[in-house]
Amino acid sequence: MRLQSPAARFLVAAGGAFGAIFVIVATARCGRAGPASPVTTTLRMGVGGLPQQTQQAGLPALAGNLALEGLVVPYEDGRLRPWLAESWKTSADGLSVSISLRQNAKFHDGNAVTAPVVADALKQNLPKLLGPAFNNIREIVAKGDWQLNIEFNKPSRFVIEALETAIQEPGRPDVGSGPYTSSSAKPSELLANQDYYLGRPNITRIELIPYANVRAAWAELLRGNIDMLYETTIEALDSLQASSDVAVYSYVRHYQYMIVFGSRSALFKSPDIRRELNAAINREALVKEVLNGHGVPSTGPVQRSHWALDPKAPQFGFDPQLAARLRSRHLKFTCLVPADSVYEPIALAVKQQLAAAAVDMEVKEVPQEQVVHETANGEFDALLVDPVSGPSLFRSYRHWYSKMTFKPHPLESERIDAALLQIDRATSDNEYRVAVTSFLQAMVDDPPAIFLAWGERARAVSRKFDVVTEEKGRDILINLRLWRPAGMQQAVSRN
Repeated sequence: MRLQSPAARFLVAAGGAFGAIFVIVATARCGRAGPASPVTTTLRMGVGGLPQQTQQAGLPALAGNLALEGLVVPYEDGRLRPWLAESWKTSADGLSVSISLRQNAKFHDGNAVTAPVVADALKQNLPKLLGPAFNNIREIVAKGDWQLNIEFNKPSRFVIEALETAIQEPGRPDVGSGPYTSSSAKPSELLANQDYYLGRPNITRIELIPYANVRAAWAELLRGNIDMLYETTIEALDSLQASSDVAVYSYVRHYQYMIVFGSRSALFKSPDIRRELNAAINREALVKEVLNGHGVPSTGPVQRSHWALDPKAPQFGFDPQLAARLRSRHLKFTCLVPADSVYEPIALAVKQQLAAAAVDMEVKEVPQEQVVHETANGEFDALLVDPVSGPSLFRSYRHWYSKMTFKPHPLESERIDAALLQIDRATSDNEYRVAVTSFLQAMVDDPPAIFLAWGERARAVSRKFDVVTEEKGRDILINLRLWRPAGMQQAVSRN
């Protein structure tokens, strides 16, 4: 879930491609805090822009990210790390996975997070999340209080990667086990989980303060009226970085900008045209000139940091010679762009680059309601979006496998489908790497979109707080529970 992207807004409204998967992840994964301060410490978090244009829709989504947890969490390299699951082991033939739960984890109401409860949660959440891949599961069964087994009809790496889905108490979707608790009665407030299994958070209260846009929240941060800006835009970065009272932490998001081809558009039936359109885009120039260097050029659907990505694998790149073939095609099409200041400059830059190859792309800004309608019925030529695309390959499967119900529905490709199934069936890391290369080759040969760039964002925090970071370039929210007021002493030991 994320808060500021209009693309995320229409995805939620159109069926929620990733409603059960977390983007703000791992607030709980490592580090055991020392004794928390008995004094109430409040972090005032300003949020500019909310999904579906309402505070009621946006604040609970953000609060849920801090209150709910999954069994595992994917790191930047796509590898899974423990979360509610202490460990797991997959059988040699890939037909079963045994999961050991943390024995001291509790839901916010004090009930234990046990294997029977987790099994019920997975049976409820996974069918919609996995789509056809759920048929790979033969049974999910608890083996005592802390042991959980998943038996497969066929090996399935995507089922294991999908274990990042939220675990909620049965019948109470707002009750999780995370370091903070949220309340449907007051969605703007989160309180520290006093019995959190990795130690009580140092910040005892988080107040979510919505603003009409990021600029308004940014101004309040500089005035000292809030302590943190949840997410900054490109325009705000330089100004915030110049402030001695604010620390800025940038990171590359798991969303990438792309122009998706309409599955029913006759203009893009030819893969030759789609390859040539990708070849016409100078992604390095787009990142430098439009994103002010705050992004990473996209070479395809897989992030460059993924462990299974072969540096020599096929990729998209700027190829003026191939793009020159577009000149004889007299191609003209309309690209729908969600009405938002973030998307317009990207769309106009793409329009300009395509014009150099004699392609006329009309940029049409439309309200969210129209985006939702058009993506539901597939009646559009092209659409600029930035859906969540990493770091796990399971997210690629959800977006590009033609038998999923993801909106917008992708152009169907037997080769892409086959490559994704090859990844899913891999029983070793080597098989997985080979399958990822096959997937990238299929995407380059039969591209369903024009891949542009992975965007960069930043969190801005008042220097009144000491922010605990793991590594440069990683989202600082992963360790939110370890933050503390500046000068507060804390003993920390990693687990």
